[in-house]
This record gives sequence, C-alpha cells and structure tokens, in this order.
Amino acid sequence: MNNELLHHLEQRINAAVEEISTLRQRISELEMQNYELSEERDEAQAKLTQQAEQSSNWENSLNQMLSKLNQLD
Repeated sequence: MNNELLHHLEQRINAAVEEISTLRQRISELEMQNYELSEERDEAQAKLTQQAEQSSNWENSLNQMLSKLNQLD
C-alpha cells in the first residue's frame, strides 16, 4: 500500500512538473506575442499621429490660402 501511494504521488508530481513546464513555455510565447503586438501598436500609433499632424498642416495651409483669397475680394 505504501509503495502504491508513493508511486501514485510520484506520477502526480511528474504530471504537475510537466504542466508547469508547459505553462512556462506558453507564458514565454505569450510574452513574445505581447511584445510584437506592442511594437505593431506603437508603429500604428506613430503613423496615425503623423497623419493627423499632416492633415492639420494641410488644413492650416488651406485656411491661410482662403484667408488670402478673401482679402483680395
């Protein structure tokens, strides 16, 4: 009985160790994926910021041109 219990506990411990190893690997994969997604997000945010700035510059230029045209009238 004692040997059976020890064997059973050993099997459960081994299974738990394998599960922990699998979970650590999955965590590592998710951390890498998170890093990659963060990089993509930052690049997309930079593009959006640049486009917003460019749009604002165009709007300002158009307003200046309209103002000059209105002054001619």
